[in-house]
Amino acid sequence: MAEHTPRCPLQSEDHAQLLLSYCARRLDPARTAVLQRHIDLCPSCRAFLESQQLVWDALDSWNNSPISRNFDTQLLQRIHDNRAPARWLGADSWLAAISWKPALPAAAILALWIIAYPTQPTSAPPLDTSQAEQVERALEDLDMLQQLRLNTK
Repeated sequence: MAEHTPRCPLQSEDHAQLLLSYCARRLDPARTAVLQRHIDLCPSCRAFLESQQLVWDALDSWNNSPISRNFDTQLLQRIHDNRAPARWLGADSWLAAISWKPALPAAAILALWIIAYPTQPTSAPPLDTSQAEQVERALEDLDMLQQLRLNTK
């Protein structure tokens, strides 16, 4: 039986999850060997795997500190202390009181979406569930990296 050579996983939607499964070491030995030969030849896949490995290394080295007994009380107190008084005097003072940090990852993904898909045909098929899951995982990864960055400061 002839061995199947996969298309570049970064170029095809049906194989996109393949690289992540490879990184997580969830592939069987035969598919791992075929994919490894492709990675040796494909600089795009090799770069993707290197960047993914940085994420895995950061997650592996992250030390989660234990939570104190009165964590909830302290958190609620910090939230209460950091609340700014309502300022409805002018739009500039109201806008200055808003924290835009939570909206930045969503804005970045929206900008990438607009750039990647500038126009959609009116009869486009509905979004595939694997694409929706991939977007959801990307958002979760961005949130996790943002939390990791905040914890290291």
